[in-house]
Amino acid sequence: MAFLSRLRQRVFPGPSGVFLFRITLLTFVIRLVWNLFIHPPGEFITSDMRSYWQQSNGMLNAPWRPDPGAIFFPYGTAALLTLVRRLFGTENHLALGTVYAILGTLLVPLVFGLARRLTHGYHLPRIAAIVTCLYYPFISYGGYYLSELPFAVCVTATAFYALRLADRGRKRDAWMLGLAFAIGATFRPQLLASLPLLAVVWTWRRKSWPAWHKGHWIRLLAPILIVSAVSMGRFHHHTGRWGYISGNSALNYAFGRCHAVEIESRAVGYAGSFSPPPMGFLEWRELNRHQSFIRLDPAFQRKISLRGYLWLPETFDEITRKCIERTGYVRQVHHAVVHVVMLWGFNNAWPDSAGGALRFVMLGYLVAHNIIFLVPMVILALASVRERFSRHALLALHLVALIVVAMLYFGDVRYRVPYDGVLMVLALYGWRYVAGWFVAGRWHGWR
Repeated sequence: MAFLSRLRQRVFPGPSGVFLFRITLLTFVIRLVWNLFIHPPGEFITSDMRSYWQQSNGMLNAPWRPDPGAIFFPYGTAALLTLVRRLFGTENHLALGTVYAILGTLLVPLVFGLARRLTHGYHLPRIAAIVTCLYYPFISYGGYYLSELPFAVCVTATAFYALRLADRGRKRDAWMLGLAFAIGATFRPQLLASLPLLAVVWTWRRKSWPAWHKGHWIRLLAPILIVSAVSMGRFHHHTGRWGYISGNSALNYAFGRCHAVEIESRAVGYAGSFSPPPMGFLEWRELNRHQSFIRLDPAFQRKISLRGYLWLPETFDEITRKCIERTGYVRQVHHAVVHVVMLWGFNNAWPDSAGGALRFVMLGYLVAHNIIFLVPMVILALASVRERFSRHALLALHLVALIVVAMLYFGDVRYRVPYDGVLMVLALYGWRYVAGWFVAGRWHGWR
């Protein structure tokens, strides 16, 4: 007990340290039990998990051999797996499960710190930490070798360090913010969609944050530029052409524009196909709820066959253009709205959605998330355009970026889950704002 007390004082000092240490320790125990005994990720190396595992095998066994298929998915997840496997053994799923448990645990102090810095309150940060500890989607993704959990840590870290940089203006926070963006982009490049929005918010509200000056942007951008250069070099090494972190963006864009369920591609000595789970949910609604607004709306057939490779943009250029011409802008707007709605409903989070009792647990948590958090989150996101909520805009910009990405590509609750730590903090403050609005009697003016 004395050791735990000393550890707590060193890691979590201050008056909130006891609570934060206990809830973090509880979170780690829950994640560890889940990852090692209930849902070991090593027993679920299929589909996307298998792709990341094979990508990691390539990094381990032939790291310098050019392989165009290695750039299809972002390389961050495979690099994480490779690092742990290199240190602790190539088949050490105990170590990998423990690392994923640690990643899931990191979300609790990050969400707690974000909520405390945003609200300066006592109860709200504790509620946020408890919700994060028990939030099943975060627990679930610890049991799969996927990008969701490490990406969630990076998203939450960018919001935390942006807020701390706005409050304190410390150089270290600028470096950490840039590092969170850079590392997060290797798991999912879509995180960089938040970067221009951050620049817009800073330009708009810079008088509210005098401690955050232009020099901080140099430190913020440096890690991003370094990782971007490495990523472009890696892409060129594997393919002989210049690209960025992954080669699947053109494929995802084609899905969003064509509303196909499956796209297959063939070339000499090559055959590949991809079928995103949210398109399967939309297909079910098209077949069973064909008058519904939320349904598949294919430009051509549900399955599209192409010549070429899935990781080459030119494979999809012609079909994407034809889909836009065939549907017209009205149907494309319909697609975009459906994609945004799919971030919160009408589908379940894969892989749990594939079958078994866990799909009901996941669905229950996702429904509860919408009931408890969706409305206050939207209220506060809209309120963040006001100057008094300028700090809250640093969280709301991630919501805007998420929506923009979904409109361009396609939506899925699985793609929203990594943002839930930030969105729940925004929603909890939204509840406090709404409650204060009623207590102050401001609702009388609306009668």
